[in-house]
Formats: sequence, structure tokens, C-alpha cells
Amino acid sequence: MIMSRELLIWCLGCGSAYLLALSLLLDLAEKKLRLAEGIPAELQESAGVTFFVMNFVMEALFYVAIPSTAFAFFYQLLPVSGLRAGLAGALFAFVLGAAPLGMRLSVRLRLPMPYMLFLLVSHLLKLGGALGIIGYLYSL
Repeated sequence: MIMSRELLIWCLGCGSAYLLALSLLLDLAEKKLRLAEGIPAELQESAGVTFFVMNFVMEALFYVAIPSTAFAFFYQLLPVSGLRAGLAGALFAFVLGAAPLGMRLSVRLRLPMPYMLFLLVSHLLKLGGALGIIGYLYSL
């Protein structure tokens, strides 16, 4: 099985563009809603360009680059195709990865529930959108 480099580049570009736009909107919403007010200052990262770029690169790697490469190898074996395959993969990853960790952190560290809900919804939107785009592009 040969991977299409052009399709992989399109997935990386479109998924990263979606992720960048959504990250900017969610950061703006988090600041406007003042969700981090109840969190002690020593637990918070300083908000700035360096933190945003570092976070974006990390998210692009885990939400776009790794799933794009994996999807290139396995898209012919999946029982569903296109957008449904991407969304199914996103829900699978969210339910097994982010949701249990988020619930554990909310109890263990006693983080405010509005902040935790916003964090979980933002991860679901990022993961679902990026994997949906990847699935859609592979169905073309």
C-alpha cells in the first residue's frame, strides 16, 4: 500500500488551518468568559504568543499529523468511510482518552466545572473537526 504524499499534505494543511482558527476562537472565548479565575496562579501557564505556538504545535502533532498518517495506512480497512470514519475515530479517541482524564483532573485537583466543561468541549471540537476533515479528504 502506497501513501499519497499530496493527500497527506492537503490533510496536514487543512487540518492545521482548522485547528489554528478554532484555537484562536477558543482562546478568545476563554478570556471573554473568564473561566480561569478560580484557578490558583501557580497552576496556570502565562498566556502569550510562545505558549500559544507551543500548544498549537503540540495539538497539530496529535490532532492532525499522527491521525493523518495513520488514516493513510488504514482508511481502506475501516468499515465506514469519509466524514463518518473521521468522526467515529474522534469520538473513540475522546471517550477513551480525554474524557476520563478530564473527569479525574476535575475531582483530583478540584478545578472549576465551567473550566473543565469548556476544556472538554474544546478538545472534542478540535479532535472532531480535524479528524472529520481528514476523513472527508480521504473520501474524495
